[in-house]
Amino acid sequence: MRIAQVIATFPPYHGGMGYVCYHNSLELAQRGHEVTIFTLDHDRLIYNEDPGNFKIVRLRTPLKYGDGGMVPQLTWYLKNFDVVHVHYPFFGGAEYVYLAAVLRRIRYFLTYHMDVWGNTFLKKILLGVYEPFLSKRIIQRAEVIGALSLEHLQSSKVSRFIDWTKVIELPNGVDTNLFRPRAKDQLLVKQYGLRDKTVILFVGNLQPFKGLHLLINAIAQIKKQNIVLLVIGGSYGEEKYRAQVRDLNLEEHVIFTGPQSPKEFLPAYYNLGDFLVLPSTHSEAFPLVVLEAMASGIPVIVSDLPGPSSMIDQGRNGLIVRTGDPLDLVYSIEMLVKDVDMRRKMGATARDKVLGSYRWEKIGDCLEAIFKKIHETHPRSNSENII
Repeated sequence: MRIAQVIATFPPYHGGMGYVCYHNSLELAQRGHEVTIFTLDHDRLIYNEDPGNFKIVRLRTPLKYGDGGMVPQLTWYLKNFDVVHVHYPFFGGAEYVYLAAVLRRIRYFLTYHMDVWGNTFLKKILLGVYEPFLSKRIIQRAEVIGALSLEHLQSSKVSRFIDWTKVIELPNGVDTNLFRPRAKDQLLVKQYGLRDKTVILFVGNLQPFKGLHLLINAIAQIKKQNIVLLVIGGSYGEEKYRAQVRDLNLEEHVIFTGPQSPKEFLPAYYNLGDFLVLPSTHSEAFPLVVLEAMASGIPVIVSDLPGPSSMIDQGRNGLIVRTGDPLDLVYSIEMLVKDVDMRRKMGATARDKVLGSYRWEKIGDCLEAIFKKIHETHPRSNSENII
């Protein structure tokens, strides 16, 4: 099959959606399918190490805002593909996938990754208009809708638009060979002064809904000399979080490493940690960082949001805390800090769960079956390619 993947961001741009798309594409290419990625050209990045397993078309546009951008050329570029996979949201891109479906009768599979929440009054107004007018049409036009977890999709902002007979659960996966238990990198231990420390990890883009501010406040309340919070990620509100650390006199307890390449450095950073904390306040679907930590053999603390909490068996491979509850967060962190044996048992159980359910190979089999069904149910004729 000729398969198009449409996504706003793609490696080397750091972000969970892009890495999901990368692994989806790699699995399909390894099965003999011809895969093309359509994504925005983020001109500040260097693309000299693009993988050769599939084709990447980076779309230029002067109309770019944040991670989105208007790319009307997609309407023409998608005409000869058997199946299109759109990773949603992609503001300025998904609308033209929808238009291509209307004008050229292309068929697309839509993975719903996350809700978008406006952080200003104007953005909230714009989303309030956009979602019932355009999101609804884009989602309802899809042949099949992929849910990272049913619980997340059922609780999402777009749940009222969804035909549930079209929904299939297709979680994210993880490379269990890349992310695995191994000895700590002693050069990194020395670099960050982590010897004899209990290392708590936070991994991800520093967006407000990730809850890093809550985690920093929790570290301030615990105040144990042997605790270090390693913040692996960047962009968005980094300066605000650095200021929070300074105001709380936590410079010795909170270290910012910046973003790390998943292929080159990130696995070693996971192995520095004793456990990972993701205290998201809203809008998490199926965070890759939780899977990567579990695959690395360390337990995870997450909020009781529908997506992250579906990945954790309470008390077996991690802990679930009440969303936005600082006391519950502090209590859970202290529990894992004090009990080394509990951490080890949870970490081993976490690794076993990933091996059983979340390997990319298994996700690739499911994705290929979905695309074959779409293609066989609605085979394209030559006349459809000439519209």
